Formats: sequence, structure tokens, C-alpha cells
Amino acid sequence: MVEMAEIVCRIKSHLPPLKVERVSLPEAVGRIVAEDLFAPEDVPSYPRSAMDGYAVRAEDIAAASRENPVILTVVDQIPAGSAPQRPLGKGEAAAIATGAPMPEGADTVVRVEDTKPVNPSDHPFVPVGEKVAILVATPKGKNVSPVGEDVRKGELIAAKGQKVTPALIGLLAACGFFELPVFTRPSAAVIPTGNELVAVAETPSIGQVRNSTAWAIAAALQECGVKPSVFEPVRDDVDELSRRFEEAISDFDLVLTCGGISAGQSDLVKEAWKRLGAKVIFGHLPLRPGKAFLAVTWEGKLALGLSGNAAAALTTFDLILRPALCEWSGNELGKFVTINAEISAPVSQVNGFLKALRVKLEQRGGKLLAHPLKGQLSTVLSSLAQSDGYALIPPGNGNLEAGTKVTVLARTGKIALLSEWLTNGT
Repeated sequence: MVEMAEIVCRIKSHLPPLKVERVSLPEAVGRIVAEDLFAPEDVPSYPRSAMDGYAVRAEDIAAASRENPVILTVVDQIPAGSAPQRPLGKGEAAAIATGAPMPEGADTVVRVEDTKPVNPSDHPFVPVGEKVAILVATPKGKNVSPVGEDVRKGELIAAKGQKVTPALIGLLAACGFFELPVFTRPSAAVIPTGNELVAVAETPSIGQVRNSTAWAIAAALQECGVKPSVFEPVRDDVDELSRRFEEAISDFDLVLTCGGISAGQSDLVKEAWKRLGAKVIFGHLPLRPGKAFLAVTWEGKLALGLSGNAAAALTTFDLILRPALCEWSGNELGKFVTINAEISAPVSQVNGFLKALRVKLEQRGGKLLAHPLKGQLSTVLSSLAQSDGYALIPPGNGNLEAGTKVTVLARTGKIALLSEWLTNGT
């Protein structure tokens, strides 16, 4: 049996490289940096005060205390956004605001809370020419942000492949970047196939079904950071399928089809790709549900065929495509979390196939339990909508007893529960 991890790697290897575009900072959050970015200057570029207070010479106030304050003359006031008017000499101080540049000669800042005016007034700072009492001996460099405290010129501030976060936006802005290179968001065409399909808003007749699978797959693509475009259903006609596939693969980074890949008389998707000269990579998966699967390459692009049944298609997507596409787009939040749990009821194995069992997770009696849900067929979507993830049952021809430990791929909605267990060492 081909290992699932190997299949994921093969799929990743055929995804096309993404293009690069430049976007402004407001558009960059959540995007992926496309090249290494280096600081063009020191941040801060000048020594500045980290507190509201008084810029002083540390040696002048080395003996200061509340019982024996040191008296200094205020010779300057430096609000934020202004420059010092003069250097600082012995026995002098400058009233200074947070972020304001340090005057020449000063090497520390005493917090305003650790001072008091010699001649009390209603103003929080002592006016120029008046005296201030320093109540605390503050060491050299205290409450001062030196040049390059945050970033040094030439330092790597954003690495290729890094996700742009609000903190990185602030850092880039501080360094003077308003535009930055990011990878384009990958796009995908989602093409439902089958004569039986009708629009979601229509009432199906006998023999017809609403086009639900394509919309489920489009939503899964969005979770993975891929922009989906859902096509109108294509009828079971090889020529029509080939024409629509050719159109889609020229306009999108990825093509996904829903339906038409089993062994029935109307399953013509593989034949349509072969007519275009596509190369088949995979024709099925050792997975239940989700065996029906097709992966082909054509014109340097990848096309993937999923089951027409939404539950089977989503299972294949979650186990095979989700990890590959999240890495491709850089969207780590779209991935599932791998944990260990105990199944709460006996589970049958399937010889030659990995079984993806839909489960609910529960913490009980010091254990993390995976409860199998009713309705595990590929045609049943309701149990998948209620599930917290998949318990992966290895191939075999027997049963796994209740209490057996299994690997579970858990949805990110269970992060709070998982975090609690991780905190407790589980």
C-alpha cells in the first residue's frame, strides 16, 4: 500500500510555483513574503527616551535618594516630535517625553514619578530655568532606547515564506516599507460534473441532486488559502469535459473536478483528460471513504479529481489535499492537528485501506476519547458536518477494540480542548 504521506508529497511536488506581486501594507496581512527583506536603517535611528521624565547624566545623580535628593537645573524641554535645543552639562536636566530624542551629554532618563519640582506647580514638568529634585539614583542607560534597539540596519526582518502578521506590519512600517513582495494567492477552478446535477436553488426531480459537493470543496479551498471559482456543472460528455478542462487549466493555478472518476458508464473525467494528453499520477487511493481519486498533470499544471459524493470528496481533501495546499499557500491555520486518542467503541478495519472514521472528541476521566459517529458512508454528509475530525484506522481484516489508541486528525475548532491536554502533558 502506498503511504498517504508519500501521496501528499507527490501532490505537493506537482503544484506550480506561485507568482509574486507587490501589495501595500493594508493588503498584506495574512499573505506570504516572497523574498527576504532587510532593514534599510536602524530602528530607532537615534537614542530616544523610553519614559516621560528627565534626561540627565547618570554620574550627577549617583547618590540621589528620597531622603537626600539631587537638585538639577532644567535647561530644556523636549516634547515628542521635536529636537533638543542644546547639549546637557553637569548639574543640568532636560524635561523629556516618551519617544523624544536624547540631548547630547545625557545618558539616562529618570521617570517623572521619581522626581519632584523644587518649586511646586500644577504643571507635571518643571519649566526651563527652574530646579527639579531627583529622588532615585538611576543607572546609566536606564529608560533609554539606543540606536538599533529594535532593528539594526541590514538585519533580516522578514524571511521568504514568512506569514505577514500585524506585528510584522508594524515592523515593516517602522523600517519604511509601504509595499512588499508577496506570493499571489493561488486560484482553483472547481468543476462539478454529471447529468444529475442541478443548482442549489433549484428543486431536484427524481434522479437529480443539488450541486453540493463543489460548494463544499470550494469552502475547504478557502480554509487552505486558495481562491476557488465554482463552475456550472458540466454534462457527461467527453468533448464538453475536455473543452471546459482546457479552458480552466489555462486560467487557474489548480483544477479540481467533482464526480465522474469511478468505473461507471458516465465516469468520463479521466478519458477527457487523456484526450488532452494529460499524464495520470494517481488513479485511486487506499482510503475509505475517498478511494475515488484522480491526479493528472497537463501543461505544467495539476488537476485533481474527487468523488461526486461530498463526504467522500471532503475526506480525500482533508487527508490528502489539505496538508499539500496549506503548505503551498502558506496558510498554516488551515491544517488539522494530529493527536492521540482512544476510540470509545469497537471499530472494524478494512483490508488494504486506511479507514477515515468520523469522530467526536471528548475529555472524560483523564482520557481523550474519540466517539465514532453514526453514518460513515461516503453518501452521508451530516455525520461529517458534526465531527471534530477523523480517527485513522489502519488497514486490517479485524476489529479494533474500545480503548485502542488511534491517531486523530482534529479540526482547529478543537484547539481549546487540545491546548488543555497539551498543558496537562498529554
